[in-house]
Amino acid sequence: MAIKSLTVTENAYQALKVMKHGDESFSEVILRLSQEKIGQAARFFGALKLTPAEKAELQKRIARQRIDLEQEFSTRAKKLRKMLA
Repeated sequence: MAIKSLTVTENAYQALKVMKHGDESFSEVILRLSQEKIGQAARFFGALKLTPAEKAELQKRIARQRIDLEQEFSTRAKKLRKMLA
């Protein structure tokens, strides 16, 4: 097994230390926490039962929102560049 060194802030170290169970290693804490998060997200897989038409409509709405957000970001970036110039 390869070993990697990580640098974390004192706050992050203390947070991990508090989450340790017994003689659990920090690697075990990180793996346990990451698996718990994945498990929580997995509960929702397949939660939306959409018809093909509903799915297509949802995809259109998401695509439109992405376009709108990109335009808004671009506008804000231009204003910020103008203010900083």
